[in-house]
Amino acid sequence: MSNIGKPLSDRVLLKVEDVSEKKSSGGIILNQTTQSVQNATVVSVSDGFIGNNGDFIKLTVKEGDKVLINNGSGQKIRIEKEDYILIRESDILMLF
Repeated sequence: MSNIGKPLSDRVLLKVEDVSEKKSSGGIILNQTTQSVQNATVVSVSDGFIGNNGDFIKLTVKEGDKVLINNGSGQKIRIEKEDYILIRESDILMLF
């Protein structure tokens, strides 16, 4: 993967994991749009940001981390024919 850029402020660039479709017992197809959370991998992280008190705050997550986010959160973007999500670190629910 080539250099796709670096997020600014408290933002993180994520690649959402593809979820295979599953069928419920009633035959209804369940895909990631019916799930409330999504697994993702951190692709790029900002260097940090200046907090309200003037201190520099470094982000907790790093490239390669696996995280859990709410489905539909963040900004969907397309870079080099790949889909990503740009999200604030504070919107990440869990770090694996």
